Amino acid sequence: MSLFYLQDSRSNTGDGLMFWAWGGGYTTNLDKAELFTQEQACDHRETDIPWPKDYVDARAHSGVDHQYISLDEARGQRSPGCTVVLQIPGHWNGNDFALAHWPNGHTYRFEKARRLTLEAAQTIGNTPEEAVIWPAAYLEAKARRLVHKRDVDIKEALARTGIVLTKAKRRAPASIQNCGGCGRFVSSPSYEDCRHCDHDNRP
Repeated sequence: MSLFYLQDSRSNTGDGLMFWAWGGGYTTNLDKAELFTQEQACDHRETDIPWPKDYVDARAHSGVDHQYISLDEARGQRSPGCTVVLQIPGHWNGNDFALAHWPNGHTYRFEKARRLTLEAAQTIGNTPEEAVIWPAAYLEAKARRLVHKRDVDIKEALARTGIVLTKAKRRAPASIQNCGGCGRFVSSPSYEDCRHCDHDNRP
């Protein structure tokens, strides 16, 4: 039986897609996202998009959400010769921070972060302005699976499922009229006096 994640397409966290979470709310963490059958996934609001689990899982990566880590906690895992990664200050993608990439630049994908020894990292920089040293094992335990919008394509994902998405209906814009007293724009019909000149604009 095929299973689906259900995306809330009204907003993302950075580039990370937001999915319905177990127990309510929304999450970028695929391991905390609720799973649905195809029938359940298609019984949704127009803004909720069903994604096949297998398709998304194959394109997911690991990211580090700064809300769930602590530098004080991580320092206890720093020891001579341990493997570390470097956080690049000032670079963010939603809640995820950037890590030094090899041979240069940065990445938001934990699995692609440059690994080096603690001693080598300390020669590069050891202040928050230069780089923040994190034990790789600590961040690996804290990282979660997510998927970026540029890594998935909904038409490709649903190609063989038989699911056809319905387009969200556009709401008609509120009609506009001019106040009979001062000429400012006001919504119509209006059953309140103009906020600017107190003119009665009732139809």
